[in-house]
Amino acid sequence: MIIGRLTFAITALGLVMFLLTGTLRADSPVGLKVPVLLDTDIGGDIDDALALALALSSPEIDLHGITTVDGDAHTRALLVCRLLHAIDRANIPVASGAPLRDPPDYRGQMQYGLRPAFRKRPVKEAAVEFLYARLKANPGELTLCAIGPLTNVAELLTKHPDCKPWIKRIVLMGGSVRVGYNGRPPAEPEWNIKSDIKASRTVFASGVPLVVAPLDATTEVKLEGKEREAVFGTGQPLPNQLRALYQLWDQPAPTLFDPVAIALCIDERFCKMEDLHLEVDDNGLTRAGKGMPNAHVATSIRREDFLKWFVGRIAPGKPIAPVALKATNPSAPVERGMMPNRVHVLENYETDIERRWWLSGQLETKNVPPGSKRACRGVLTNDFDDLQGDPKGMYTAVIFNPVPGPPMGKNTRLNFRCWLKGSDRLRIQIYSLTNGYHRHLTLTKLPQAKWQSLTVDMTRCRRPDGGGGPLSENERIDDIQFYTDAEAELIIDDIILYDAALPGEKRPFPEGPIFTGWFDTGRQGKEWPGDFDIVAHKPPRRWKAARSILDSTSDRPWIRLGLRGERPLNETTRLRFRYHLTGASAMTVSLGGRENPLSDLKKGEWAEKTVEFAVGKGRRASEVRFLLPKGAELFLDDVLLY
Repeated sequence: MIIGRLTFAITALGLVMFLLTGTLRADSPVGLKVPVLLDTDIGGDIDDALALALALSSPEIDLHGITTVDGDAHTRALLVCRLLHAIDRANIPVASGAPLRDPPDYRGQMQYGLRPAFRKRPVKEAAVEFLYARLKANPGELTLCAIGPLTNVAELLTKHPDCKPWIKRIVLMGGSVRVGYNGRPPAEPEWNIKSDIKASRTVFASGVPLVVAPLDATTEVKLEGKEREAVFGTGQPLPNQLRALYQLWDQPAPTLFDPVAIALCIDERFCKMEDLHLEVDDNGLTRAGKGMPNAHVATSIRREDFLKWFVGRIAPGKPIAPVALKATNPSAPVERGMMPNRVHVLENYETDIERRWWLSGQLETKNVPPGSKRACRGVLTNDFDDLQGDPKGMYTAVIFNPVPGPPMGKNTRLNFRCWLKGSDRLRIQIYSLTNGYHRHLTLTKLPQAKWQSLTVDMTRCRRPDGGGGPLSENERIDDIQFYTDAEAELIIDDIILYDAALPGEKRPFPEGPIFTGWFDTGRQGKEWPGDFDIVAHKPPRRWKAARSILDSTSDRPWIRLGLRGERPLNETTRLRFRYHLTGASAMTVSLGGRENPLSDLKKGEWAEKTVEFAVGKGRRASEVRFLLPKGAELFLDDVLLY
């Protein structure tokens, strides 16, 4: 019996040593790199981006690929792609843990991934298949570092159990052994583990060697004061991108949960390590229990030493002065004029309806112009002009993408409200879907620290080399962009892109714009919700219009035009539209619970009408209805609610 027990003990010890091979010491021999696959839920807390930055900045790590997990993993993958593109590391492959989602998640840092101007895209393989292929090609060599929920890793182990011997070890940030998020007992469920408890159990019971960075070693490592300033304020390429993400995160002090896991891939000297048997309970708590150790766990950390090392990796060297905004193609504001011939685009930032189209900027609710409750504050970004712009320069910018790319008129103007501080220059730039390039103009000597209304003549925009020609009629555009110096403050509100008033127009310019509808591009039901058909105009008019259909409940023709969401109305709201009516000379227009009967309308020709609604304070509306007599037919175009 004694011999049998001794044999069992020796066997068990051998098994433990096998499981912890490559785990008890993460340090690699001098000159050798640690090949790593990184699985991340980047786009939530900023620590994922800081962890990726540490991996990219560490000469000991050879990053073989990056996969994304949790929620809109595709936009997370785009975020990684943009960052890699911006720092010339686009050779590192990125795989998404989920397919493209419509609409994407555009909150916080996720906005960074929705910029269309960078070229790098995720590989076609899904994350799990990507991981499997890389492990198969490099059996026993790769460390799999997981700094998000363990969904991808568990699916890999379940779907492809043959890959377990190929994984050198799994290094993960997750769990709470003895302390919680406040750094004191008791332990509590940690986010990565509790986000997918089933997956966490699969990984912890897999038999693959584990290195774990729980809250015990991570929750007290905060990036504050001079360390935070060093990481986000150096002007170097990687810190520039981190600063852009930090602005979108919009919180003060990051906790470096995930960077600790990256550090454990290459160096354990900052942590006290213990070999423990960890299990995950029904509530997502990682309990240290009896049994053979299955994890090499960091149970404390030398905070100051780690922070010094981390900052030295991310932001080495002296700060680099930011690139100043050049006054190329200088221009001057023009008069905004009278009632526009047509309004192509507007955004007043009063709702989140078009928020997925905010490609650069964050919501501002404190410093807003009179009459507004919300505006858009500029954040750091590279120039969207990746052909003739400066790809390395960083600017403070507000960028709005008016999907689905309207066609312009003969005399395109852009009116907006602006607050600028720290620079007197503002570049206004626009992208041509028709021609595939950007044009811009630059305003100089602008007043600072005050709200102002500015209008520019967009036909004066040119490419940086002076070419490109003027913006022309029927040319389709995309991003509307406002840039100033990187260290300056910029706030934009009430963007109105329009075709200038026709000669002889006497009506004033519309105040308090709410919605514009023109139907030329985009899909009915998506960009243009409601009940109607979108049809081509008959010559000599071009593009498209909305045509009435029968209301199934009343058997009468109507157009129910959705506003893509509920919008706040003005106390007195006006509705301007162009129409072509046959079979009747009357109809009723309904908005915000108010009906306005119209009579003596023109028949058989295109005409224009403005209707006024006294809706009162605080009213909102999600649709406009055009109700017709039986036998009538209505074509509708150029709707403007203001």
